[in-house]
Amino acid sequence: MAKHDTLKQLADSICREYLGFLPTSNSVKPPHIANGLFRECTGETCYTQDIHEWIVSERRNGAVSSSEIIEKYQDILWHGNKEKPENVKQVRYLMEEIFNQDNTVYPNYEFSVFSISSHWLLKTRVSSELNIGRFLFEILAKRVNGIRSPAIELIQSALNHDDDDLTKILKPIIAYPTDREKRTLNGIDFPSDESIKWDACKEAIRNGFDNLARNIRVTKENENSLLVLERMVNFAGFAVFLYLVDCHFALFKGNRIPILLDAGTELESIKKASEQSFTSAKKAVEDYFMCTIQAALSLEISSPNKAACLRWIEGMVWSSAERELSVKAAITSYFESFSSDGEDPLVALAHSLQIALYTFEYKNNSPSDFCRVLGVRCGLIGPKGNRANVKRFLINSFTLETITLSILSEDDLDGIEMKELGEKAIHIYNILLGTNADAEYKILENANIAQSTPGDLRGDLTINAQALANTYISLGLARKYADGVTLIGWRL
Repeated sequence: MAKHDTLKQLADSICREYLGFLPTSNSVKPPHIANGLFRECTGETCYTQDIHEWIVSERRNGAVSSSEIIEKYQDILWHGNKEKPENVKQVRYLMEEIFNQDNTVYPNYEFSVFSISSHWLLKTRVSSELNIGRFLFEILAKRVNGIRSPAIELIQSALNHDDDDLTKILKPIIAYPTDREKRTLNGIDFPSDESIKWDACKEAIRNGFDNLARNIRVTKENENSLLVLERMVNFAGFAVFLYLVDCHFALFKGNRIPILLDAGTELESIKKASEQSFTSAKKAVEDYFMCTIQAALSLEISSPNKAACLRWIEGMVWSSAERELSVKAAITSYFESFSSDGEDPLVALAHSLQIALYTFEYKNNSPSDFCRVLGVRCGLIGPKGNRANVKRFLINSFTLETITLSILSEDDLDGIEMKELGEKAIHIYNILLGTNADAEYKILENANIAQSTPGDLRGDLTINAQALANTYISLGLARKYADGVTLIGWRL
């Protein structure tokens, strides 16, 4: 920006200094989270420009032509410079299908990240990472009971395994030319424990990563490096979503949002309750921003009466006269309105600035919109597609499996009742499965969700739990016995 702007600075400060990441872009996808987190865990980046040239197939504008590829890489081609361009085109198309599954590889190398199968595909930072990798890494790096998260070592081990079928496709390109060093080892930048801000939600995320890492080893999933990486990225997406909607509760003692998982039974009561649950989650993000603004303002306004708040608005600096005219007038109007409604002056000012941020700074990509985008992309929110305007917690089976493995302890893998899993899910993440209809109905009632839900919500919660149990059985994570009891575990 051309010069200092109070509102822009406030927006940046909340995300960077308070929250720790930047939920203000809809561009983030799993490969962006993976690239940031994996790079932090390894302290390594690799030269991937040549891989990029191959993966961006010739059907894309700005791609390197297959004739140029043949000329440049003839030493690794079966027929050298006599290779047929059509054969190279087909191989490049295949590579793009494999390593660009989330459409994060563009003709412009600087903005591109790959579907990562090993450390050879780790890149330097790209803007769409939004500092999420560093945010998560600090949670993993903090010493809890004297040790860092086992997830770090698990990720390192999976990335170091480069003999998987996908990485083998790229090996000739990675190794060419043999005299070029393609790795930069900067070392892992572990933060000091004292510098890491900690709260109850971060502790839950950390425990989730730890449980997931241990259970991956117990179940032998660690023998499949690609599955390990997929699990870690999947849970990372959920963890960021959880923190965004739960930090208002964790830091400011706001209402904890129930996450009602819809098993896809098309029960109208479950659909509506889950939709309202998701709407409440987005509202919690707005409440967090408002409380954070209030906390920041309290450091600047020593006597927060109405006159002092108006003086603070008057003293705001703007990057342009046009911006001052429109935005300042809006903030003043909001403040007068909220004050007239009886809000405390500091609360009224914080409320006004929160609306201004959403209206003028985040008008295209608000943190609440970020919940929707991230939730859909990590398999927690559905239905997919822009036409499905009303979203709910319509979880897919892989994400359900991953979250469950983050809840279960190693001993739990021997088998626990579905009802006990439900109790753990509520305690850890406030996730509702429907396993205890009366208790969960009460939670939804306290959140003002149950009252406006049509049909027999209490009875339908039980049906929803049965559908989720069937999903667990199909995944091999549960077994139903003749007495009707469903046990959750591993290879029961």
